[in-house]
Amino acid sequence: MVLSLLKSMVTSSRSSATAEAEHTQQGQGAPRVFDFHGGIHPPEHKALSNRAPLVAAPLPREVVLPLSQHIGAPAQPLVEIGQRVKTGELIARAQGMISAPVHASITGVVTAIEPRQIPHVSGLEDLCIVIERDGEIDEWARLEAWRDWRQQEAQDLIQRLQDAGVVGQGGAGFPSAVKARVRERHAIDTLILNAAECEPYITADDLTMRTHPEALIEGLEILASLIGPECILIGIEDNKPEAVIALEQAIRARRADKRLPPLDSRLEVVVVPTKYPSGGEKQLIKLLTDREVPSRGLPADVGVVVHNPGTVRAVQRAVCFGEPMISRVVTLTGEALQHPHNVEARLGTSIADLLRLAVPAPTGIARLVMGGPMMGFTLESDALPIIKTTNCLLASSPESLPVPVVEQPCIRCGMCEQACPAELLPQQLYWFSKAREFDKAELYNLADCIECGACSYVCPSQIPLVQYYRFAKGEIRSAQHEARKSERARHRFEFKQARMAREEAEKEAKRQQRAQAAQKSAAARADASAAADTTSASATTATTAAAAAQPAPATDIKAFKTARAAANIALKKAEKALKAAQDGGESAESDIAKLEANVTAAKAKLASAESALKAASEASESAAPAAAPAADLKALKTARAAANIAVKKAEKALKTAQDSGEGDIPALEASVTDAKARLAKAEADLKAASESATPAAAGTSATGAAAPAADLKALKTARAAANIAVKKAEKALKTAQDSGEGDISALEASVTEAKARLAKAEGDLKAATDAAGAAQGADKGPVASAAAGSAQTTDTGAAGSTVNAAAPAAAAPSADIKALKTARAAANIAVKKAEKALARASESGEGDIEDLQTLLATAQENLRAAEVRLNSAQAGSTDATPAAKGAGELIPEAPKPAAGSVGRGSMASNVTLSQAEIEASRAENLAKRHKQVSIAVKAAEAAHRKAEAALSEADDENRQRLATKVDRTRRNLEHARESLAEVQALVDAQ
Repeated sequence: MVLSLLKSMVTSSRSSATAEAEHTQQGQGAPRVFDFHGGIHPPEHKALSNRAPLVAAPLPREVVLPLSQHIGAPAQPLVEIGQRVKTGELIARAQGMISAPVHASITGVVTAIEPRQIPHVSGLEDLCIVIERDGEIDEWARLEAWRDWRQQEAQDLIQRLQDAGVVGQGGAGFPSAVKARVRERHAIDTLILNAAECEPYITADDLTMRTHPEALIEGLEILASLIGPECILIGIEDNKPEAVIALEQAIRARRADKRLPPLDSRLEVVVVPTKYPSGGEKQLIKLLTDREVPSRGLPADVGVVVHNPGTVRAVQRAVCFGEPMISRVVTLTGEALQHPHNVEARLGTSIADLLRLAVPAPTGIARLVMGGPMMGFTLESDALPIIKTTNCLLASSPESLPVPVVEQPCIRCGMCEQACPAELLPQQLYWFSKAREFDKAELYNLADCIECGACSYVCPSQIPLVQYYRFAKGEIRSAQHEARKSERARHRFEFKQARMAREEAEKEAKRQQRAQAAQKSAAARADASAAADTTSASATTATTAAAAAQPAPATDIKAFKTARAAANIALKKAEKALKAAQDGGESAESDIAKLEANVTAAKAKLASAESALKAASEASESAAPAAAPAADLKALKTARAAANIAVKKAEKALKTAQDSGEGDIPALEASVTDAKARLAKAEADLKAASESATPAAAGTSATGAAAPAADLKALKTARAAANIAVKKAEKALKTAQDSGEGDISALEASVTEAKARLAKAEGDLKAATDAAGAAQGADKGPVASAAAGSAQTTDTGAAGSTVNAAAPAAAAPSADIKALKTARAAANIAVKKAEKALARASESGEGDIEDLQTLLATAQENLRAAEVRLNSAQAGSTDATPAAKGAGELIPEAPKPAAGSVGRGSMASNVTLSQAEIEASRAENLAKRHKQVSIAVKAAEAAHRKAEAALSEADDENRQRLATKVDRTRRNLEHARESLAEVQALVDAQ
């Protein structure tokens, strides 16, 4: 029975709406009216309050003004407790682009600035300013009245809407100044006045149109001058005939007034059939223009801007009379009130005071609702204030709004889908919300739900569907907020790491500069002592060599080794003392010079000891040429082990310094290279001694001609270390160029020097390889020579690697290429999503613009990095194709690298090319940003000059207001100049 009644109700509503639309279309010259999906016809109950005229409510004794009466950031208080304020005086300024200021709605004294409960569906508290009226006189602090507003600039009109705190009175309280700038990003051809007011009981817009039709027409003219539409449509339901007549009369009178410019001929009043929710923004656009706003889109996406009658009247009062938004029309209605009507009340007035004007019934109020019965919410107390978005106070009896019954299981009747005006699937959204499957709910366009309540109204199981949808939306918003917080934390951490690395690089550069200055100042003083030590060392060497001509005892060699070790220890201590003095930066120049002289002397003593030891060793070998004793082999093995331990210690120290970011990393890298060279020499000595001790190898001539394999290994190690140094120098240079800080010229010089060292290491390795090949060719004939030449060609052409090592290193697997392409595509999608999110936030005013800009910049950098990696891998795969041939095929000789290059196996050429592209893109973006900020600075300067000129000519009544404006324009100018300075610094660094 109930199901059949509901189906017949929805069917009849659709048929009646279609018939009414067709009847309207048949009118002579009437604009065409379309239809939207779904909709219902609940009882209207508008006759309760629309029969009485609109009256002004008495001034309250106290007002409570929340700082969040709008969407976006809350306002910031400007007053103090005990301060006296006038009506219309600014008491809290807007913060950010999506925000609105708050003005005093009465003349009185600020008694409190504290958190209080506000009229919100959450029932939470918010910071409020409490003002107590101190007299019967209502003193005003108006803005400048612009009756000739057509002579004002569009930017001044938009700023007036911002200064007056005008927000939308029919929805979430979106700042009207932001909506007035919509044509900066969209082409708008239609301005719509949403006068449908489809919600039952509410008649605030109806009475506004009846009482102030001329103000609405002028307000539409002001908005049209800012938006520039081709036509203006007033959409009104056919259940408001008095308002239709009033508006049409006002339009005819305006067109007949020859003192004013001609009115836009496209201004039309369009009567639409009564159907809930025809007053929805998207539904009214569909009715009047047959355009559908895209999913998650805005009306501006289809060239339409929609305003509410209360908002339009507030725009006219702010521009023409200089009145901030301090009052609004509120409907007082419901079966529990004996005198329901509409009042224009000051913002912050207590709800209890307003309800007393409508005389509550003796039986009391069963349920108090702010808004209508379909989209409103229940208030737990009447000790709350009205705010800018309060359009109705519904005091219901138990019969009119009974207590909701217990919901029953869903019977899958499909009535909710037929009634949904957004063409969603309410049943599926209900299941997903109940199961907390919020990702699936988003896929089914939960965000497009306007929460009109039509689905809940027709549900035979009495399921509160809208409550489930609101819960799901809240959970999704919370998850998105946490994700944004996590992203901001990640950005802060990355910026901190970059800052610490930059500061450490600056400290290291300063230490190196001090060390270089100290070395130059001590060079002259150290020359004399160095020359004297060299002369002494030469004499000692000659004496030692002469004495070594005779067979030296083993004890003498041991003594020479001990002296060499002592000299080495003394040198390390002197170098350590010098480094400590240079890093500390507190020692005098004379002390540093003395320490440098000590280091020079220690080096000379070490060289003398090594020369003496070498001479003694050669004399011992010539005296006993037969075979090295077993003791010498043991000593060489011990030396090799000690060198190996030294290499491991040096590598460990270097890794620790790199992980912590502290210490002299270049010096540690040099020590690792030195230790590896000593290890290679020790291994070569041990191998030579072992071969000479073998009788079978004593008579071969190849032993003295062929260079040991350890020498080639040491040269390859040196070449690898030089290659690593080149990459690190290039990375440091790139970091400095990206941040715009550091000594760029010094880093470029270090890159050039590192490349020169790499070229020298490759030359040494090539020469050693050639010598080894020549020796093998002399001993083994043409076949061996050809093999050696082929090995040489392969080695040098692949930047010092063998064929077996070069093949897998040069050819990147196809799986890696595919993975890099996937990463590049993902980064590209992330960039597009970030751009779309930033554009949407800029248009709607929702979201953190700065965080979205940072997210977009990060996504763009990630995309560039992915492209660099992909291009490098593809280039490496192309170069490695010849190396993938079979072992029996001829491998052609690769072109030799130029001096200073890093060879085919290096990534330096690809990175340099990508860096150039990145720099070009960055330079172009900086140029655009510089131009935008320069224009903003000029605009801020003009606004500041204009405000100062107005202040110099102002009277005492307006001086305080203009002083506030001058202060605001000054802050805007300072902020713009700071932004310009930051961009200019980046341009100079570029």
